[in-house]
Amino acid sequence: MNVLRFLTIQVLLFVLVSCNYSHKSSRTSEEVVITWDGVDTVLYVNKTVVDDPKLKKETVKKMGFDPNLAEIAKTEKDPEVRKLAVSKITFEPTLAEIAKTDKDPEIRKLAVGKMTFEPSLAEVVKIEKDPEVRKLAISKITFEPILAEIAKSDKDPEIRKLAVGKMTFEPSLAEVAKTEKDPEVRKLAVSKITFEPTLAEIAKSDKDPEIRKLAVERLSQLD
Repeated sequence: MNVLRFLTIQVLLFVLVSCNYSHKSSRTSEEVVITWDGVDTVLYVNKTVVDDPKLKKETVKKMGFDPNLAEIAKTEKDPEVRKLAVSKITFEPTLAEIAKTDKDPEIRKLAVGKMTFEPSLAEVVKIEKDPEVRKLAISKITFEPILAEIAKSDKDPEIRKLAVGKMTFEPSLAEVAKTEKDPEVRKLAVSKITFEPTLAEIAKSDKDPEIRKLAVERLSQLD
């Protein structure tokens, strides 16, 4: 009987040691923060229970391709932890969602900086309130119809000017030159036009003498 009891105790000790080795954190279910799955993958668990930013950062740093990154980026209260999570995300729909919904403009900017899908970038330009985030989104757009739409419809002349600066399609530039209210935006559009009939029309009809002068100068440069 004593031998059997001794063996039972030894088996229990072995099981406890094995569990401690497999799980770096072995607390109660409410206290568990990190569990290890294999060697390198870290799972982020019960993040709302633990308020240790350093621990959260270390956890996220160790995460590779992991669906939990998206949830952390969307729900984590600490902005530095969210930034770290966003910096590791490459899935475009997740980045677009963060760019449109996060309360921190720095995090939205970080998400936009990683985006490449132009329709999503155009949507950010339309709904974003922070001018720096909007400027970054425009800087990544190359599709001419999107740029033309922004140049014609955005309420901020600085944003319209940025869009015009990236445009090359002359019919769209001509439309901006003829309809734009801000003289600086019109000047930029005229400076990019090479089609002589359009420049001649602007030289005759624009209400601003500076813009008429610019159109004439452009015509003389093309002769």
